[in-house]
Amino acid sequence: MRISTFLPHVEVFGGVRRFLELGNAWAAIGHRVTLYHPAGDPPAWLPFAGTVAPLDTARGAEADLAVCADPHTFDAFAAHRATTHLYYCVLEGDPGADRALAVPGMRLAANSGPLRSRLQRRTRRPVLDGAGGINLLHFRPDAARRAEAPLRVLVNGRRSRPKKGTDLILRALAGLGREVPAFEVVLFDSLGPHNRQDPRDGAPLPATARFVLDPTQDELAALYRSAHLFVAAERKAGWCNTALEALACGTAVVCTPSGTGDFARHGENALLVRVRSPFFLRRAIRRVLADRALRERLAAAGPASAAPWSWEKLAAKLLGQLGLTG
Repeated sequence: MRISTFLPHVEVFGGVRRFLELGNAWAAIGHRVTLYHPAGDPPAWLPFAGTVAPLDTARGAEADLAVCADPHTFDAFAAHRATTHLYYCVLEGDPGADRALAVPGMRLAANSGPLRSRLQRRTRRPVLDGAGGINLLHFRPDAARRAEAPLRVLVNGRRSRPKKGTDLILRALAGLGREVPAFEVVLFDSLGPHNRQDPRDGAPLPATARFVLDPTQDELAALYRSAHLFVAAERKAGWCNTALEALACGTAVVCTPSGTGDFARHGENALLVRVRSPFFLRRAIRRVLADRALRERLAAAGPASAAPWSWEKLAAKLLGQLGLTG
């Protein structure tokens, strides 16, 4: 099949990864995938097996399936000549969802179970199950990379988006003092035209914290494997890529339910913090850092719990729900 996908850019963002990885999965089973975005250049941070083209060339092309998750490229997506148009909701309150509902015959998908349920209740229309997304070949465990001490806590350092909860986590960590074994904090982020804020500026960093900026994908996977704990405190998320990547690498996880509800199970492979505040985050973090047996049990459960959510399974699931050959 000819599959067209639409993005506002190809920088290091979770929503961009979703389309690049799905495109690679579809290309691997023989479909012809074209990614349209304004600049039309290939992504520099993640290999892409399909074709990349400028957004303004989409109007003259045709496809069997067109997929978009971005209101900024919605007009080009809706005008693209395709047998099936699928709008993929990846965030709560996505303004593109209402635009998609106004187009006769346009299908909707959601990237998590909770988001899908909310959309179906609100729209009274079927919403495809688009939950999933992990590269199991890249994000995999390697216990040899995890030093005995000090303990390492890994955090998504994107402070330009408060909904990521980075500063909440830093405040929680700062209050631990000597209640837990010695630990260091590592934060990661990537800078670019769509994320220009240096996350180090004004960051409330504990004394033993440092940033890793612009890690390669290999370096990012190595960070997960070297960490004893990953903490996520998102709100209004669709799918929390980073928490699942940590699970797949055998790292214990403390997280809020936002974006993790499909795969995080409290006390089994993660500790879920249902009240998003430094106090409750600190309490869960303290438990994991102070209790080696708990930490190792959560970490050991992670890889198996990540396995059902591969990009390959998601790519086939989406096509199957559309009645297309997978």
